[in-house]
Amino acid sequence: MKRLRFERLELLSQKERKARAVDFHPELTVIKGENDVGKSSVIKSLYWVLGAPPAKIHPSWVKARIKGLLTFTIDDERFRIFRDHDTFGVFDENDNLLLSTNRITSELGPFLGKLLNFQLVLSNRKGVPEIPPPAYALLPFYIDQDNGWSKPLDSFANLGQYPDFKKGLLEFHTGILPNEYYELEARKKAIQLDLKALEADRRVIRKAIERFELVTNFEGLELSAEGHEEAIESLLARLKDLREARQARATKYADILDQRMVLEQQVRAVKESLVELGRDIKFSAALPEEVYCPTCGTCHTNDFAHRYGIIEDREACFQFLTESHLRITALTTEALEVEAELKKTDGALAEIQRSLDSKRGEVTLLEVIESRGRRIASEMFDGQITGLDEDIGALLSEMSNFSDRMKELKDAERREKIVKDYASFILAYLNQLDVVNFDVDQVTKLPATISDTGSDLPRSVLAHFLAIIQTIYKHSDSLFAPIVVDSPNQQDQDKINVGAMIDLIVASRPDDAQTILGTVSLHGRTIPNGKVIEFTKKKSVLEAEDYDLIASSMLPYMEQLAP
Repeated sequence: MKRLRFERLELLSQKERKARAVDFHPELTVIKGENDVGKSSVIKSLYWVLGAPPAKIHPSWVKARIKGLLTFTIDDERFRIFRDHDTFGVFDENDNLLLSTNRITSELGPFLGKLLNFQLVLSNRKGVPEIPPPAYALLPFYIDQDNGWSKPLDSFANLGQYPDFKKGLLEFHTGILPNEYYELEARKKAIQLDLKALEADRRVIRKAIERFELVTNFEGLELSAEGHEEAIESLLARLKDLREARQARATKYADILDQRMVLEQQVRAVKESLVELGRDIKFSAALPEEVYCPTCGTCHTNDFAHRYGIIEDREACFQFLTESHLRITALTTEALEVEAELKKTDGALAEIQRSLDSKRGEVTLLEVIESRGRRIASEMFDGQITGLDEDIGALLSEMSNFSDRMKELKDAERREKIVKDYASFILAYLNQLDVVNFDVDQVTKLPATISDTGSDLPRSVLAHFLAIIQTIYKHSDSLFAPIVVDSPNQQDQDKINVGAMIDLIVASRPDDAQTILGTVSLHGRTIPNGKVIEFTKKKSVLEAEDYDLIASSMLPYMEQLAP
């Protein structure tokens, strides 16, 4: 597993001629201060420099046109990343430029993904597979002050570029599916795109053959005995295919005509019934409500229900006639289409027969040249189709191998164990944070559904966040980033609850994990093995006295990125 640590963040505003540097403790750093002293702006800038834009950035911070330089390590190998507006530069420990780009998704994301062993592949809204931007590598490790406490995995902006990403993201980070699975998935999706392109090329070639009548035929124009025999064989094969196609179409045509005839007979019978029912309605209307039968001596009731029943039968007949008329029309249209296909097939059969009956001595030199040209073009297109078929077959075979390996990597027992571990973590944390009204089934699945409200919501989100952290630490072989929690005192937590949140954040840290906590107060807690940085100036986290030093520190990086 790759370990990411933040060492130093330098921020510079040339517009305001102010700057600030923050050095982070390798284990625990608390950034403390009242509201509006810039705690969250500094924390957000950590991710902004890495190309992971927070959900919200204060307008005054944007107007200051901040430049940022972050020094970080990956498994003790030091790197620096510099950002100026939309330009990024990644440098090694000796300040050699490794990457210069203004493209986050297509260039910076894959580059950092390789450094961090983050090879998750998601399909964008166009269906193109790609390694997602840095935000997706860092998302499980960060709770943002603004959006992060409302629902899990929502601390960065522009997360909608991948639909339904949370399940795949958590399966990757928690180790349910390894890097190899996503690498194979990416290659499989790339093959699918290649297959679509090859199949489109094949369709174009076949249409060209049909459009320019380049199907090989024999017209007595072949210039060799060998060509003569090949043309004959090709025509006979085509003749056989056309006859089979004609037989199938003739059968279909006869079936359609039979259906239409049966339906027409039914229509005639129903129309006769309509006439009889009309007479019954008139006759019934003319009779009294009770009718005595002199033959059997029975008195029959001729009430409204009886007469209405006859009317209903008549309406049903009308409905049948309407539906039958539509069906007959559809069958007639279908019959005309099949009949047209039959005529087209008959024409093709006649053309082949004429070709077979033609004589070499009755043709002109121009016809021979034209025929030879068509044959050469036909052979060329046939060769292209054969090549495409071979390429398509090879890709399908390769994709099948990938699918088999991906099935092997979907280890049901491993999935069950990881989900079980996550469930035990979140239930324990919910208990420690005194959250009692929750749906066990919703919170213990991945991804979880957090439906709490009020002051319970932030504590539930924190329990989920820390449970995911522990699950990643225990099972993932990909990466582990710093745990960053900004302003846990949300929704007016009382002193006991906010104290419990801070205690859990500090106590639940995995071994060797770096944690950064932004908070107004520690509520009487002490920080073991860490440091507290306190911001005091309202509306001014950057300092004028730090400008010259940090400007000179950033200058070499700005010069290397200068156009």
